[in-house]
Amino acid sequence: MKLFNTILLSSALLVPMAVHASIDTDVKANVPMKVIFDNAFSEQSTLNNIFTQIAAADKSFTPAATTYATCNKLDSNEVIIGMAFLAAPELAEDIANAARSCGATEEELLNSALASNIDPTTIGEATAAGGALPGATGGTGTPLAAADFGSAGGNGGGNTASLN
Repeated sequence: MKLFNTILLSSALLVPMAVHASIDTDVKANVPMKVIFDNAFSEQSTLNNIFTQIAAADKSFTPAATTYATCNKLDSNEVIIGMAFLAAPELAEDIANAARSCGATEEELLNSALASNIDPTTIGEATAAGGALPGATGGTGTPLAAADFGSAGGNGGGNTASLN
C-alpha cells in the first residue's frame, strides 16, 4: 500500500509538468503564439527567456513573438524590441516591422537598436531620397544672382581684379 501511495503521489506531481510543453516543442508544433507565451508564463519563464528560447527553436518565429508581446503590452516597447533584437539580430528589419505594426515609434526602435548593437540603418523606415524635410515648407524665394567679379561695391574699380 505504501508503494501504491508513493507512485500515486509521484504521478500526481508529474502531471502538471506534462501538461505544459516546452517552448521548443510548442514552436516546432506551430502552436499559436498566445499558447506559447501562456505556457511559458505558467512555467515562470521570464520574457527575455521566452524570446531566447523561441529564437533558439526557430528564429523565424521571433517577429511574430515581437508582435504578440508588443500588441499585448507585456512590457515597454523598447524592452520587448531589445529582447527580440538580441535573440535574433539577423531579423532586425522584420522585428522592427512587427513592432511598428503594434505602434512602436521610430524613437523606440532606434533606442532598442542602439542598445542591442544593431545598425540603425537596417531598421529605419524607407524614405525617398531628396525632397523637402518633414515639416519644411516650399522654396525660400528667388535665388540670389551671382555677384560680378570685382563689383565696385567697395573701393575698387568695376570689373577689374585687384592683384593684391
